[in-house]
Amino acid sequence: MPRRKRRIDQYLQPRRVSPESVLAERAQLANRIFRFSVGAVLTFFLALLAQPPDLQHSLGLALFLLTLTVLGGLCLHRLHPGVFEQPASFNKFVFLILLVIGVYRLLGLMGWSPLLVPLPMFAMICALAYAQDTALLSVLALGFILGLTSSRLGALPDLDAFPDRLPLLLRLDLPLSLVVTAGAVTAVLGVRSVRKQSKPVLVGFYCGLVQAVLAVAIQLMSPGFYFDGLRDAQKLQDFLRDPGWAFAGGLISGAVVTCLLPPIERFFDFVTDRRLLELADPSNELLRHLREKAPGTYQHTLNVAQLAGNAAEAIGVDRLLAEVGTFYHDVGKIAKPEYFVENMGEDRSIHDRLRPSMSKMIIIGHVKEGIAFAKDERLPQKLIDMIPMHHGTTVVEYFYQKARRAMGDEEDSPSDTDFRYPGPKPRFKEAGILMLADMVEAIAKTETEPNPSRFRAMVHDQILKRLLDGQLDESDLTLNDLRVIEDSFVRTLATMYHARIKYPGPEGTPRRGPQDGPPQEGPPQGLQAGARLRRPAAL
Repeated sequence: MPRRKRRIDQYLQPRRVSPESVLAERAQLANRIFRFSVGAVLTFFLALLAQPPDLQHSLGLALFLLTLTVLGGLCLHRLHPGVFEQPASFNKFVFLILLVIGVYRLLGLMGWSPLLVPLPMFAMICALAYAQDTALLSVLALGFILGLTSSRLGALPDLDAFPDRLPLLLRLDLPLSLVVTAGAVTAVLGVRSVRKQSKPVLVGFYCGLVQAVLAVAIQLMSPGFYFDGLRDAQKLQDFLRDPGWAFAGGLISGAVVTCLLPPIERFFDFVTDRRLLELADPSNELLRHLREKAPGTYQHTLNVAQLAGNAAEAIGVDRLLAEVGTFYHDVGKIAKPEYFVENMGEDRSIHDRLRPSMSKMIIIGHVKEGIAFAKDERLPQKLIDMIPMHHGTTVVEYFYQKARRAMGDEEDSPSDTDFRYPGPKPRFKEAGILMLADMVEAIAKTETEPNPSRFRAMVHDQILKRLLDGQLDESDLTLNDLRVIEDSFVRTLATMYHARIKYPGPEGTPRRGPQDGPPQEGPPQGLQAGARLRRPAAL
């Protein structure tokens, strides 16, 4: 009873609030106020672009757009809570909107068709840099705004000629909104996987084709359209003008994204499959240095990549990102490769001459070195993030236990917090898979009798250990994902470390396999001093 009362008293006591948490909350509140203010100013700016100029109409349109902006922002926050948490990410999104609006306004000033507006370009970049659902919601809203501010609205008849006076219906260029929105939706659906730099121009072709078809459909539904009128060359030209502009708008958007894809990737800080395939090339300079200076680490990296790739594919996430992130997760070991067991030669006593605290600093230091190497090579930020995340805040177990044994039962025995990696923990699924695959592959090498049952027990225990330690709390991996990952690891390990047959030696003597342990002293059986080597029988 007293123990239970003590627990209740602990919950009733006021919680201590650290100054860091207060500053973080204030910064988050300031960012939200800033984003709301920018959104409000942007909507009023868009309302001023309405045609024809009318203060009363612009004020009503501004209130209308402000309401839609707030609702759209709440929807985006619900779909992706952290999509605009970083001010840079939000600023780039606003810049992209202003770029589209600026080009759209320039087309109006030059007298060109508004169907050339690069909304498909905006859709491709937004889908690649943020998410598909974010891009879809954005293009729907932006397509509607373009229709409300179209330069063709000035050619509409006077509102006084209509008894019902529907200003919203008459002040919307519905054909423009439908055509460019359909092309933008096509762009979002088409750029899901960009493995070649020419992919955006192909998507732009499809966008232009969809826009042209819709423009033709709208022309056919026009009340004054008759097929007989197409016999006149001028009327045929007028009929094909809008479909031609619509097709050109989609194609130009795709061509611009194709030509500027590398700088667009760097500016908006996203990575495409095309870039990942380039980084997966073994002749890449950083991977070449890893292969030459730390060959054991490089081989470990290949094994972990196979584990992580199969597990990522099993749960339906990006296999290529998981594999390429694995290739670079240990590049920091290039700085001091001899301090890591996979690169040690016959002399494995290098850490015996160091204090556990010093060995811990060297081991943990490979994360900082890896981040520095990755930034020097200008790797995508997502790959750089996977370098510290693959260890999270785990304990350097070997040297922690070594330090405890050295201190004995003294009161100043080191705490596990002194031997933990700085983090952060994995924050997306591919990084969580990398953490588990890296740990499982290292332990699998120590199995003396590799078989699926031993692998399953080991994998289950290690995943459970990371789960209970809280390392996977921010990775979005569900319990069902972990179950599928466990099955995938076991299957992959069973194929990587399967038992091999013993090859026959000379005179039919079984040749010692790699799993049979170190060889005995003296010459192998079947070979006498001075005897000639015989050619082994064909297998």
